[in-house]
This record gives sequence, C-alpha cells and structure tokens, in this order.
Amino acid sequence: MNEKIEKALRVVIKKLKRLNYALIGSVNLSLQGIDIQSRDIDILTNSDEINEIVEILKKYQTKEMYFDESEGRNSYRAFFEINGIEIEILGNVNNACRLKNSLNKKIYINYKGIKIPCMPLEEELDVYKKMNREDKIKLIKDKIFKIRKGIS
Repeated sequence: MNEKIEKALRVVIKKLKRLNYALIGSVNLSLQGIDIQSRDIDILTNSDEINEIVEILKKYQTKEMYFDESEGRNSYRAFFEINGIEIEILGNVNNACRLKNSLNKKIYINYKGIKIPCMPLEEELDVYKKMNREDKIKLIKDKIFKIRKGIS
C-alpha cells in the first residue's frame, strides 16, 4: 500500500473507530494479501451510519451526499479527500450486489498495529462476480486458492 493511502486510511480508522463500516475494493484486497494498486479508499456502511460518518468527516467532504440508484447501487454515496486520496463511502440501502446485512460478515485485519474492518475475500468475490469484474475475480480466486493450499 502506498504511503499516501496508508496515511489517509489511518485518519479514517481513527475517526470512525466506533462505527459500523468495512473497507471494500482494492485497498481491502491489498490488506488481505492481493498484489493490486489502489488509487482510492472505498468504504461500505449502512444507511443509518452514513449520516454520522458524513458529519465526522465533514471537513474532508468534496461532494454532497446523494442517493445513487444507477446500476443497482441503491446506496447513499459520499466523497471525501484526505491527504490527496479520494474516499468513497457507500451507505447500503438495497444494493443489487451486496445484501443489506453484509457488514455482519466483516473481519478485522491487523495492519501495522491497527485493526481494520474489512469485507472477507469470499464476500468480495461474490460482489465482483455480480459486477462482471473478471480482473478482480481472477485475483481473488487465485488468493483464496493459495490460502486453502497453505501458500501465502
């Protein structure tokens, strides 16, 4: 993970530590050992918590929160920028790719002494299949195979 993303992530983790959320997307995959470059941080939360997150991160906000129904997203979306890194928060209402209770499956990854809530690889694999993201599907399948075979 590059230094700018790591610094932005540390700010987010510190500010949101008592809230229900999890990392999704490339940073999540990277934290779980997949060799992938990230340009932003994607975070999943629920429709109840997104307002509180927006309030906490208000000074970093770059775009007003809105409801996105395109491509089955059915989620609130809010955008922020910390340390030059874009952060997108999705407040899941009824997303076509993720169940509303997806956060019940989150796991915690220990990264350089910080505990980071993340969505499991199996959950991300299901989402990327629904999104037809073949590039990510292959990376995740390969990693899951290696984990099951005892190969890091």
